[in-house]
Amino acid sequence: MRSHEAAQANFIATINQGPYALDTALFDGPIDRVLLGLKAHANTISHARLVALEETFPLTRQALDEEKFNQLSRAYVETPEARACDANTIGKPFPDFLTAEVADQAIVELTNIEWAWLESYYAAEAEPLSLTDLAELDEASLLALPVALHPSARLVLTSHPLAAPLGVLAGLQPFAILTLRPDIEVRLHPIDQIEAAIFQVAQQKDATLGNLLSSAIEQSDNTDPSGPVIQMIGAGALVKVG
Repeated sequence: MRSHEAAQANFIATINQGPYALDTALFDGPIDRVLLGLKAHANTISHARLVALEETFPLTRQALDEEKFNQLSRAYVETPEARACDANTIGKPFPDFLTAEVADQAIVELTNIEWAWLESYYAAEAEPLSLTDLAELDEASLLALPVALHPSARLVLTSHPLAAPLGVLAGLQPFAILTLRPDIEVRLHPIDQIEAAIFQVAQQKDATLGNLLSSAIEQSDNTDPSGPVIQMIGAGALVKVG
């Protein structure tokens, strides 16, 4: 007798690969009725996965138009990458799939932004660092302050004007988009190369506010490196560690 895990694996393989993968010993009754039931179950799963994509990428769907989006979605859910995902993560490989399928790469970047938005939405909560937290620190304490990225911070590099469904951001061409949920609402922040470099430094273990200021100095000829760091703090992108 097969173990529960082996039976479950064969059932999933049958849903993904078709009836030839089925171990008929798992079921009683006529095999044609078993296959009919499995087909109905597979159709239900396929529909749920398509709906999950629609709900994950509403702006991409708008940018492509519904017919084109549905056509690409149906092709995507049959790929090995999509089949390896559950309904919660099925959108993660979708931007890579679109890269080869869509001529307008601004739409691919829009899809990446929507996925980052979703990750920000479900990220852990944390109290963002504020300028008030820094007000009473002397210079040495300020530079040594341990910091990290807010758990909801995500960065999407962009190289095309932002797509029309992004509303007030449409047509802008920032270096990157920062998605962030410092409180109850996910926000999109267009950021420049210096702020993106600060983001990368803040990802590193044992980062300090001094490290971020040093990165800003290296990236700019501006004698005052505090501006980009203050912008990141004002957005809520950093947290105090410890």
